Amino acid sequence: MRKISFLLALVFVLFTFSASAMALAAADFPNTSTNGMIGFAGQAKSENGTSKSATTGGKNGQIIYINNLNELKNQLGDSTPKILVIEKNISASSKTVVNIGSNKSLIGSYVQNKLVNIHLKTTASSGNVIFQNLTFEHSAGINGNDDIQLYLTAGTNYWIDHVTFAGHNYNANGSDLDKLLYIGQSADYVTISNSKFVNHKYGLILGYPDDSNKNYDGMPHITIANSYFENLLVRGPGLMRYGYFHVKNNYINNFQLAYTIATNARIYSENNYFGKGSEKGGILDDKANGEFKDVGSFPAITNQKSPVTRWNPSKNYSYQVQTPEYTKEFVTKYAGSSNTTLVFGK
Repeated sequence: MRKISFLLALVFVLFTFSASAMALAAADFPNTSTNGMIGFAGQAKSENGTSKSATTGGKNGQIIYINNLNELKNQLGDSTPKILVIEKNISASSKTVVNIGSNKSLIGSYVQNKLVNIHLKTTASSGNVIFQNLTFEHSAGINGNDDIQLYLTAGTNYWIDHVTFAGHNYNANGSDLDKLLYIGQSADYVTISNSKFVNHKYGLILGYPDDSNKNYDGMPHITIANSYFENLLVRGPGLMRYGYFHVKNNYINNFQLAYTIATNARIYSENNYFGKGSEKGGILDDKANGEFKDVGSFPAITNQKSPVTRWNPSKNYSYQVQTPEYTKEFVTKYAGSSNTTLVFGK
């Protein structure tokens, strides 16, 4: 009897030690759930007052640690709620597309969080996904028109938070056509917050990329807040078409063109800080075929051609604004992926 008790006790000790070792082995990550979510990805209303639910991602789902490309492909593409933690950097030698499913939180650990030449793309069944504390990197030679590492074309409710799009060296007169981020077609209700877009010829393409096709007019609804755009030649914070775009408290520096207003874009800009490049008149690339309004940004925008939009995002959701000066200081400290605690802008 004593021998059996001893063996049971030994098994218990070994099991406890193994479980503790496994817990210690797992990389720490920002397990913040949906705290800090603002804008269209959160609880919001459409233009006719219809309420929608907030993005939840993989909330309450199993936490799964991702260490390689096969694990990422196998876990990201389905509809089961999961919290997928990038525990080790994942790299491919050439462009590798991974399909995005639904009900996922894809979160980078504090130790390693890079996706190198990994291009995430939606399918018809995508939606309700959180991307957080990730770093996207791609080779300079992957520079075709559709070479975009985060490519959202379908589904609703996406939150892109504390993500760094690292870009690469570029020639302003070169042939690069790749972008950092695309959100268009039927992808809708998205927030980009506390993120960092750097070192690229082209930045963000938002809305269906064709001025003659109005089938997607009114989409997407996008909030861009508390983010840092540095050394993007053009399209940072983006080329915007057809949808509703609330762009608040961002710092855009070292650019040639910032906003590009295209067909039927409704843009409400407020309290942004435009640095180097603004002195050349490049804040607004206005084709006079959208709607635009700026409130409180520095410096004042003076070359507007499009009519002033009557749309105000306060009809869709509640929010706060900070001064442009506060914004500049905040995003240079806290935007992008991190190896410490995430700090959220309001």
